[in-house]
Amino acid sequence: MRIGYVLPNSWGLPDPRDDMELAVLAEELGAGSLWVSHHVIHTGFVAERLGRGNYYDPFISLAAAAVVTSRVRLGTSVLVLGYLNPFVTAKQLATLDWLSRGRVDVGVGVGALHAEFAATNVVDYGRRGDYADEFIAVMKLLWSGGKQTHPGEFFPFEEVEAYPGPFEPGGLPILIGGNGNRATRRLVDLGDGWHGLGLEPEAAAEQVAGLAAAMERAGRSIEGLPLQVRLHIDAEDLDVGAWRSRAAAYAEAGLTDLILAPQTRDKESHRRWLNTLLPVLTSAT
Repeated sequence: MRIGYVLPNSWGLPDPRDDMELAVLAEELGAGSLWVSHHVIHTGFVAERLGRGNYYDPFISLAAAAVVTSRVRLGTSVLVLGYLNPFVTAKQLATLDWLSRGRVDVGVGVGALHAEFAATNVVDYGRRGDYADEFIAVMKLLWSGGKQTHPGEFFPFEEVEAYPGPFEPGGLPILIGGNGNRATRRLVDLGDGWHGLGLEPEAAAEQVAGLAAAMERAGRSIEGLPLQVRLHIDAEDLDVGAWRSRAAAYAEAGLTDLILAPQTRDKESHRRWLNTLLPVLTSAT
C-alpha cells in the first residue's frame, strides 16, 4: 500500500511556494503521491477554517508540484465537477499530464456545498450527479483522439477533437470520489479507480468488497485498480507505533493507497509530520 500526502493548498498558507517546498520534501521521504484540494469560494467549512486565508487553485498548485518533483504521482482530491467545464478541464489536466510526464491521477466528485453551487451557477445542485457523469464521459472522449461526437444533455457536440491527450496511452485515470451507491455506480460505468473519504479500516474493507461485487456484476474486475481512502488527520498525532498499526489495518482492508491530510496551516507542523511519519509509513507498507 502506498502512502499519499495532501498538500495544504486549501489551508491558508501565506505563500503558495510553501506547497512546492513540502512537495519536494514529501517526495524525498518516500511519498507515493501528492494531492491538492478544490473549492472556489469561501463558504461553509472553507470559510470557517480559513476566514480570509488563501485557498490556492488546484491546477496551478499541481503544476508547480509537477515542476519540482520527478517521481511521485500527482492527484486531485477531488475536483468538484459541478463548478467546471469539461472542455477546459480536459485541456488543463492533459497539459499537467505532459508537464509531469504522465504522473496525473484525476480524482473527481460531485460536491456538497449548496452555497458554492448557487454562487458558481454552473449547474443546479440537484442535477450535479448527472452533470458529473456527462462531464467524465466528455473528458474521456476528448482524450481519446480523433473527431468525436457526443449527443449529450449538457454538452452535445459533433466532430470535435482536442490535443494533447494523456502523456501515455491509458493515462489520466479517473478516480471516483465518494462512498455511496451513486459513487459505486459511477465507478462501474465510468471510473478507473476509487477515492474514498474518511472511512475507518472496517468500513473501507466493506466498501472495497461492495465495489468488487458491483464491478463483477458489470463484467469488470477491480483487480489492478487504485483503491484509496483520504483521511483528515491531526498534524500533532505523531505516535509512530499507532500509525504503523493503523496503516497495516488499511492495507489489510484491501487499499492500494492511504492518503493523509494533516489539518493545519502551519508549515513547520507539516514538515515535522512528514519527517516523523512518512519514512515509517512508507517502509511499513
